[in-house]
Amino acid sequence: MMKQKVVIVFPVYNGEKTLISSLRSIADQTFGEFEAIILDNKSVDNTFSLAEQFCRSDRRFSLIRNEQHLSAIENFARAVQIGAERGEYFCLRACDDHSSPDFLARLVEALDENPGKLLAACPTKLVGPSGTRIKAPDDSVFDFTRKYVSGKVPRNLTFPAEWIYGLYRAGAKETLMARWFELGNPWCFASYVVSELVVRDLVVYVDGPTLDFAEGSGSEQRYGAKSFRDRLDQRLKYTLGCYNLTRKLPPVSLMIRTKFFRMCWNDARRKTRYKLLWIF
Repeated sequence: MMKQKVVIVFPVYNGEKTLISSLRSIADQTFGEFEAIILDNKSVDNTFSLAEQFCRSDRRFSLIRNEQHLSAIENFARAVQIGAERGEYFCLRACDDHSSPDFLARLVEALDENPGKLLAACPTKLVGPSGTRIKAPDDSVFDFTRKYVSGKVPRNLTFPAEWIYGLYRAGAKETLMARWFELGNPWCFASYVVSELVVRDLVVYVDGPTLDFAEGSGSEQRYGAKSFRDRLDQRLKYTLGCYNLTRKLPPVSLMIRTKFFRMCWNDARRKTRYKLLWIF
């Protein structure tokens, strides 16, 4: 089977309130040569029937339904597998998110022009009850490996976790899946997975288009740790998992590795939002 240039996969469960609007955001992209797949996780509302209707109205969209309900992480992992199998490039899309009309066109162009990169990402427009704000990366995340070798390790690895919804080259699948289940929890796994692509300089950043991310999904309340022990466990997993990326980076001195560990520990605090003993 010949691969489509771009494949967008919508892993969705009970998304009847927002799915159609998110699908239209992709249908209205200036880059129109794509295949879009709605991956329904055995929804129990009207998601499946609404998706069927939309697919009949636009032949670029098709529908797959899981035989059994999967966890959120498992369903998104299946979406990665499908996207990488069917497309040269692929991206994931949550059922309540949107993007600027030039999102696909600009990110496709970026990957075309940068064959050594696995992910094209852009700023995130956070959309919430109080309005919108833009999340962009700190300059320290660019050219990270060279800076790391010279000892210039930032205190925090500041990039939007929503880069998980950027555009991937099909070859990114192995890198993504190697880290996908390590935390064992959906909370913070997006930034954890993407962190490897950032520190290994496998991301090309495109300023201009936006991913419009809907805040208020309640994921922290559902998946966040409740006890001190669980908070500590999740922070340690995040810290040590990111620190292990030093094995894939050039050899450096103990002092630089210590700075890198500090960065990972700080990141674990910022990304999980867990403070231990009210101090660190």
